[in-house]
Amino acid sequence: MFDDLKQYINNRIAYAKLEVVDSVSNMIGAGVYGILVGMFVMMILFIGSLSAGYLFGNWFNDTGLGFLMVMGIYVIFLIILFIFRRKIMLLITDKAVEAAMEAIDNSDDDEEDEN
Repeated sequence: MFDDLKQYINNRIAYAKLEVVDSVSNMIGAGVYGILVGMFVMMILFIGSLSAGYLFGNWFNDTGLGFLMVMGIYVIFLIILFIFRRKIMLLITDKAVEAAMEAIDNSDDDEEDEN
């Protein structure tokens, strides 16, 4: 009886370790994916900004004015982000909590399926 209890406790500890490894690996995978997407978005934004700067420069016959216009657009976006920062932070926080709760629900569902 004591050996069965000891084996049960050891199995529960091993299961808990596997759950932690699963959660951490999912978080690392999501983080790496987010970084990769962010890198490609930054590359697209950089190349798009250069293209827009030259395009506006051709329209105004002044390349410097074209890039100044692109910078002005970014400043307007920055001001909009600053004005709505609380709503944006709340939205991001809500999405993070929602994803965490979904992960917890999925792990609970996995436990129920095993039993």
